[in-house]
Amino acid sequence: MDCAKGTAVAGLYDDLMVEILSRVPVKDVRRSKCVSKPWRDLIADPLHRKKLPQTLEGFFHGGAGGRCSYGYFTSLLGSGECVPPVDPSFSFLTAKLPGVKRMVLLDSCNGLLLFGCTREEKFGYIVCNPATEELVAVPASSGSYPPPPPLEKSYDDTDRGRYAHTFLMFDPAASSHFNLVQIRENRSMEEVETVRSYSSETRAWSDRSSKWKQGEKGGEWGLWGRAIIKFTFGRALVNGLLHFIVYHVQKEEALIVAVDGEGKTCRIIGWHDKHECMDATFIGQSQGQLHCISVNLQAQGFRIYCTQVSVWVLEDYVTHEWILKHNVSSSQVFGSLTCPINDFDIVAIHPDHNSIILVQHWNQKLVSYDMDSKKLRALCTLGKGYRFITPHVPCFMESLVLATKD
Repeated sequence: MDCAKGTAVAGLYDDLMVEILSRVPVKDVRRSKCVSKPWRDLIADPLHRKKLPQTLEGFFHGGAGGRCSYGYFTSLLGSGECVPPVDPSFSFLTAKLPGVKRMVLLDSCNGLLLFGCTREEKFGYIVCNPATEELVAVPASSGSYPPPPPLEKSYDDTDRGRYAHTFLMFDPAASSHFNLVQIRENRSMEEVETVRSYSSETRAWSDRSSKWKQGEKGGEWGLWGRAIIKFTFGRALVNGLLHFIVYHVQKEEALIVAVDGEGKTCRIIGWHDKHECMDATFIGQSQGQLHCISVNLQAQGFRIYCTQVSVWVLEDYVTHEWILKHNVSSSQVFGSLTCPINDFDIVAIHPDHNSIILVQHWNQKLVSYDMDSKKLRALCTLGKGYRFITPHVPCFMESLVLATKD
């Protein structure tokens, strides 16, 4: 077989090489760029990249002094890499759906984004793929609440402590369809009031609230006890289930709850403290496994400080065995022996690398800590809009599900 000069592998056409690379894990694809310059150019080519497995590319966030949850994009890719043309203002949404106002970026999952918005004085949702600029409008359920205006209200200020958080679930390897799981919580009563789910396949909301009644035998909320959902502590789609952290009030400990696309509680994973004063702070999916980040806490007067950050991996999903993956002291991450717990936020665990991404509040910087090299890298200065950060993994798969519908 003849081969043009300069192709990645002698005797193989570039198209065939891309077809082969599309079947290997994303981490191995990125390592393959180090083989030679032809391999690097082959993988970096914008047309070829659309066929290759994708990884975390960066974050959408608000700008300095802004009240918006998007508008800017910070890339994780190194210098010299091509970034796909993603418009962080999402102007294609308002162009395709006239009348859309007050959009709030609520969630992301494997390339799709979930927005809450007001259109024609009615609240609803938009699910879109910014890489292909495809979208679909989703009506609000009967239990939906518009999200609070950015930087103006906390969850506890909304409708006397009630808040309806909507999660997006999408796994392109399993199906082209997506699900929304909405949990309406009464935070003052420390209970879930309603649970609803939306399926893009049926295009309808389903109500599972009767299955979640607290105090009733067999009730799913009763499996947790009195608990508060930690919506800002991350989420992870692992084994087809959505995982998030709740805080058990009576036991004073964190639990990880897993629900399916219909909102059914399928698994409760205990987070047993390995050491005294260790608190589960964030969960995410990395390299196919559930990860949990915990911090060692130390009280000094009226303030709580972090002295160490630990990364744990759920080694056995059946027995719920957690294995310590990495420890890092506060001085290595924050430059001091202790750091006030309110002075930073963990925003992501890299899905393919051994790294975590966090925000330092005192200088408003987004930074990445690499567990292998034990180095900290500043990514950008976020400004006052840093509170709203949404990870983005591009998905170039075109979908009939995301056809523009009102």
